[in-house]
Amino acid sequence: MRGLALSTLLALIVACYQYEPRTLPSPSSPEPHPSPGASLRAGFGRADITAPPGVGMFCYGPEGKAARGYRQRLYARALVLEDPAGERLGIIIADLCVISPLLHRLVAERVVDATGIGADRLLLAATHTHSAPSHFFAAKLYNQYGAEVSGYDSVLVDFLVTGMAASVLEAAETMRPARVAWGTDIVWGQTRNRSYEAFVLNDTLPDLPPVARELDLDERQRAVDPRWTMLRVDFFDPKTGDYAPAGAFSIYAIHGTAIPSANDLLDPDVHGFIQRGLERHIDNLNHLSVGSHPRAVHLVANGTAGDVSPDWPQDTRCGADVLRTTRRAAGPRAPPSPEGWCEPNADSTAACMAAARAYVENVGPALAARAIALFDDLGTRLRDDIRVARAFATVPLKGDGAPPELCDEPKVGTAAMGGAPDGYTRYHGWRFLGLLPLGYEQGNSAIKEGKKRCQGEKRYALYPIHELVSGPHGYPEQTQLMVAQVGNQLLGAVPAEVTTTAGDRMRKAMQSEAGRLGLATDSIAIISLANGYLQYITTAEEYAAQRYEGGATIFGPGSAAAFERLLVGLVQDLADDSSSETSTDFVDSIIAYPGKHKTIFPSATSGPPPEDITRTFQGQECRDGTLVVSWIDAYPGRLVPADGPVLRIEREVEPDTWQPAVWDDDPRLEVRAIRAKGKRGYLWEARWRPDRATGKHRVVLLARKDLPEVTGQVFQACR
Repeated sequence: MRGLALSTLLALIVACYQYEPRTLPSPSSPEPHPSPGASLRAGFGRADITAPPGVGMFCYGPEGKAARGYRQRLYARALVLEDPAGERLGIIIADLCVISPLLHRLVAERVVDATGIGADRLLLAATHTHSAPSHFFAAKLYNQYGAEVSGYDSVLVDFLVTGMAASVLEAAETMRPARVAWGTDIVWGQTRNRSYEAFVLNDTLPDLPPVARELDLDERQRAVDPRWTMLRVDFFDPKTGDYAPAGAFSIYAIHGTAIPSANDLLDPDVHGFIQRGLERHIDNLNHLSVGSHPRAVHLVANGTAGDVSPDWPQDTRCGADVLRTTRRAAGPRAPPSPEGWCEPNADSTAACMAAARAYVENVGPALAARAIALFDDLGTRLRDDIRVARAFATVPLKGDGAPPELCDEPKVGTAAMGGAPDGYTRYHGWRFLGLLPLGYEQGNSAIKEGKKRCQGEKRYALYPIHELVSGPHGYPEQTQLMVAQVGNQLLGAVPAEVTTTAGDRMRKAMQSEAGRLGLATDSIAIISLANGYLQYITTAEEYAAQRYEGGATIFGPGSAAAFERLLVGLVQDLADDSSSETSTDFVDSIIAYPGKHKTIFPSATSGPPPEDITRTFQGQECRDGTLVVSWIDAYPGRLVPADGPVLRIEREVEPDTWQPAVWDDDPRLEVRAIRAKGKRGYLWEARWRPDRATGKHRVVLLARKDLPEVTGQVFQACR
């Protein structure tokens, strides 16, 4: 038995170290080719990246549930800009929690030949919704421990890369003469600093805009960056001979945690409302009817939101799983009852989720309204004589060439294990034998006393087996940085979650260097979660407090200083390129260690004969004002396809005349995979909470590949 236990342990360790290195492609952009007499050109694109049920949702750690369906679909939105000199920049913002360099490099490889946009001209960032799939990281540790469902799935990676590439290809193919305008609005009252105790420890605090007198904000609500930065884009319309609004690109600091960790549906969170709200407004300006997809495109990137949460009310936070006895002993001599992780009470979780949805449906439209107001205000400032440029660097994180401010070995702190106030993990406050604190909390016992090494005040998680768990290639070993210029706006793209003060220092350092070099800039914005993921970047002062953000700053207290210096260096490169004849950056290779492929995403296989593929309604009814409709798709292995809507609900406007009332991209319509139905089918359920709907309606299951369109029975709208 002892030998069996030892061999099992050794097998587990060997399995952990099967990293299978993969060299990622290094596509550099070709030289730009200016067109004589050309003006600024731009194009937008969008692609569906809604994954099927079963994927784990990243960013809430062990509390990240397996997705059972979706509420609003996930998209990759793209913008391609080309200045009169032929210089191009591609921007993709995806409804994901974070980005990996694996995604970035593979997308660049797909599009470089057709678009001229290589890795050095591609800015790929995430909205930071915490209700999006995992399994696509270049570092095995994130694939292994990032969600309830673990593992690296190369099929899911290909699916996401295909969608993102499609969005930027569409943008490049539809480019036309354009005018653009940058602007900024100040949006207070919708966010707050979740780590205020660390924020106030900074030696210098950000210079923040004044708060309007009528706003009654506390100190946490004032300790955030309230700047909303937007690029409005109008296209030339040859039919009218004038320019018309087409889309926008926004940057705003807010965590995608309005929806709590108890959620089990893919969801773009508040960003979904912000994107769709402005898109529909632009379509209305152009007198376009809104179908399943708006024509306009609104990209929404996240700013310095490392310590910034939505200003959610307490009743929207659901409890984490609790370690407790899972069954009662049968008698006095029975063995001790086993312990296991048990979910919170179902009724309390349902109440919490209902409160969260109500909050999201309030704050989302409010933020969309601010985006609409800023977009409309920019209509008088449009111009087409702007410069597009970028500077790009691949940065080693260990060994030769690594920034000296960073620690040689990345470490996660015990504070990170406990989670952030947006969603504490099951380990938060956990004590060994109920007595000895392990540091899984904010500050306090998470702070290391006595002699400190490079990682300073951080108490290591899972010490002394931290290295055994992470392995030799568990964390990222290279990363990517970019500084882009669009007109007089500089964008600093950082592969981490940057706190308010760390971002402010980066911005000021870039502004100072740009001024010294004579590089014309009106404003600078930091885009977090771009082209990779290194967890957090805090200031040295915030790091010393070892709250969640400091515990998740894996390269130590010098991280903010290192990335500030690197961004300044890229500003210098940008200024040098402006006076040179060529501007191509060499793209260094990156070695990824994602782990062995694990089948999570159902791959497309040769299906059954078409005559065996059917879909049938099972029933529909109103339950407490909600329409519940179920159906069976008899197609083995096929779940929700992600190349467009699955269903719509129509209303009767005249006898036998029907118009779409809602598509499955609406926040009030949820689609769930319930269970397998026999060997050849799957039972699905859709729930619709109508908003003031009246009259007759019907559900239409839209035609998919090999699946026919099916119309359900007519019903009166639920109330």
